[in-house]
Amino acid sequence: MKTFHSYFWLFFAETIILSTFFSCKPKVSTKTIEKTFSYENPSTFSYIYDNGKTTDTITELRDPCIIREGDTYYLVFTHFPFTHHTSKDESKPDMNSSPGIRLYSSKDLKNWTFEKWLVKSSELPEDCSYKHRFWAPEIHKIKNKFYLIFYADNWIEDKYNAAGEKGYVAFVGVSDKVDGPYEHISWLKGAGCDTNLFGDDDGKIYAIMPFGNEYIQEVDLSGIEQGDIKLIGERKMIVAQDNSDVGKTFNPDYMEAPWMIKRNGKYILFTGSPYRKPKNNKNFTPDLEYGYWVGVAIADSIWGPYKKEPQIFLGGHIAVFKGPDGKEWFSYRGEAGGKSQGLLCIDPIPFNEDGTISRFEPTTGPKTIQYTETEETLIK
Repeated sequence: MKTFHSYFWLFFAETIILSTFFSCKPKVSTKTIEKTFSYENPSTFSYIYDNGKTTDTITELRDPCIIREGDTYYLVFTHFPFTHHTSKDESKPDMNSSPGIRLYSSKDLKNWTFEKWLVKSSELPEDCSYKHRFWAPEIHKIKNKFYLIFYADNWIEDKYNAAGEKGYVAFVGVSDKVDGPYEHISWLKGAGCDTNLFGDDDGKIYAIMPFGNEYIQEVDLSGIEQGDIKLIGERKMIVAQDNSDVGKTFNPDYMEAPWMIKRNGKYILFTGSPYRKPKNNKNFTPDLEYGYWVGVAIADSIWGPYKKEPQIFLGGHIAVFKGPDGKEWFSYRGEAGGKSQGLLCIDPIPFNEDGTISRFEPTTGPKTIQYTETEETLIK
């Protein structure tokens, strides 16, 4: 039996140990710093294209995708020439295909530096199934792995295509680092062009795919090192191109370019849609204007139902990334006409307090935002 004195000395010893532990814990001073960040649309970004006869500086790019890793922003995009399977020309470099996927980096979203080729047509073997075209590349960080998804085929012979004749399909590669090398590049059978990869909090990965409407399906990438990746489970249509569900009478030609994020427990799906002026349509709704529009749809569950706003701003093929203020920004191809048309643009996403996004005008020219950061300093 323990005596009173035994309990007393035990309590005393524990008190000394705990007080010593907490007294050794470093003291930190916290202060809030006001900061500013300046940017300008359109970006001055340009790259070099060698057509075999002349070397041209190209300013237009399509499908820009920015991802932030640490304090650095990385950019991939659809490289000029913007060709289709009918553009095959054996007299031109890479048979007139896009030459591959280039990676650029920036510390300030203003000055971009060429890092490396992630995929380069001229370095691939003749029978490579992803040797030409290279459309709409994206990089996603999921489960501490980086996945490069893009679309390609082979113009040399149809037998080299993963899906046979006109085998323009989705390929996915994986890396431990954002700048690669991306290895085990595999065909994701059944995925459409512009497929967006999204990793949810529960560890599941989804493919959001445009086939006129927007669809979702779970994807298994666990076997990528063996070339075994696949879509699994149900494929469900989650957002329709038909705008009658939101009381509109004018519809886009189709939907494409999805990008999914999760914010404050809500699933937010951005979409891209071209609207053309209707012929002899007396029911045309004036608030749905012509051009390429980014829309948004929001749901409580990844499977929906989604409440959509079909037109948010005139812009093309967005990608969402963590901006300089720590909030959600997007990169996009300018579609508003004027000096930003076809060029790289960026903007913070203007979320409302309730998580929705109202229609807005993309910025042009210089702009400065103000934000705060918390800084911790060790007290000696």
